[in-house]
Amino acid sequence: MAIITLGDLRKIRRKHADKKIVFCSGVFDLTHAGHALFFEDCKKHGDILVVALGRDMDIRKYKGKERPILNQHARLKMVDMLKPVDYCLFGSSVKKGNLIMPMRYMLMRLRPDVYVVNDDAFDMPARKQLAHICGTKLIICRRICPAEFGNISTTDIIEKIKKMN
Repeated sequence: MAIITLGDLRKIRRKHADKKIVFCSGVFDLTHAGHALFFEDCKKHGDILVVALGRDMDIRKYKGKERPILNQHARLKMVDMLKPVDYCLFGSSVKKGNLIMPMRYMLMRLRPDVYVVNDDAFDMPARKQLAHICGTKLIICRRICPAEFGNISTTDIIEKIKKMN
């Protein structure tokens, strides 16, 4: 496991030229078992898992000023510690509200074999087009959580905590 920078993406591709690289991205705030399950699902599609995390300023634009709960450095460290994750990094900053262009920047440098998103990811048509342009296979995963875990999501955890006050 290693924390890398955007500048390292091409090096990762060269270092693992004979491996199947999987890429995913997200907020991963208040890291929980649902995130770990997602990373396990991602890792099933290849040998090396690279995870990009949204930067705090970008998350606030889309989820409001209360999010993220944990700052980007704490979130990056938590993701780095999860077993399926080989590399993680902060994603490219979002310019002019366009989240797809930063993703294109990362995909064009890393050249992953597989790009994994959850089925509830925003702007799915743009993601499909992006994967096609970058020559990357897009895999859409359904959010599945074992019943014994309960309904687990960061939003649900936040709501439960708010109700405790």
